[in-house]
Amino acid sequence: MSVSLPSSPVVSAQWLAEHAQHVVVLDCSVARSVESSGKTAFSSGYHSFLQQHLPNAQFADLFGAFSAPQSRFPFTAPDGSQLSDALRSLGVNQHSLVVTYDQLNGAYAARVWYLLAGVFGWRNVRVLDGGYARWVGTQGTIETGPAHSVACGDIQLSAARPLLRSTEQVEQEKQRPLVCALRREPFQQAHIPGSINLPYPELLNPDGLIDTLRVAEALRNAKITPPEELLLYCGGGINAAGLALALVSAGYPIDALLLYDDSLNGWLSDKHRPVSSGQVTHP
Repeated sequence: MSVSLPSSPVVSAQWLAEHAQHVVVLDCSVARSVESSGKTAFSSGYHSFLQQHLPNAQFADLFGAFSAPQSRFPFTAPDGSQLSDALRSLGVNQHSLVVTYDQLNGAYAARVWYLLAGVFGWRNVRVLDGGYARWVGTQGTIETGPAHSVACGDIQLSAARPLLRSTEQVEQEKQRPLVCALRREPFQQAHIPGSINLPYPELLNPDGLIDTLRVAEALRNAKITPPEELLLYCGGGINAAGLALALVSAGYPIDALLLYDDSLNGWLSDKHRPVSSGQVTHP
């Protein structure tokens, strides 16, 4: 049976259920907890994967092979060689169809999607709209325990395209709008001066599905018109990837969506860099 992916960057739980035998499913979950200080802490989602995951899913570790080793900040993008190795170990071939999901709000699944489809131009990847919760609510079937053994894949990613931006590049490049994907409260606490706030979580409906009407309205309110190039950021490059997914779902070209990889983790690492606080700004 020949299967082609929908043109949208997301697929429904029903589509995945109908085509699961022809797709490599990657669980990109990250665990989130609150420390005694009130600070949010993140760790590998492998324990959650062992407790529950979609049938035949493989675990894509954003704290391991899917991030750069020894990086100063978590989630920094790996190079193409490392990412290719990681994908091959999960059974991904050059012509595989891949669907990513996570057990939170989809931003971690979007991070892997953005790396593959955006940075490395490998377009055979989609994100499960609504993620794990949507799957359980509509399909129900889950598995527990380690992933099934798979044969090593043969995927080899092409050279990275210039979509990721370093802190130094963000400081020097002023020609495109800066768009922060964080929720309004953390945005108002600290953001890069001149930023627009388009909170990724506000672009989801109550079921966790991307609401393209909300996306279109948010773009109109911010006076952003595709295909204007945007530089997206957040706290550590995750919600920004979620925002990229939402924008592409609403028709924005992925090639126009650059991402500040270290985001506020990088920007705030030097106390001499300017920081704004207060209300949302628009261009």
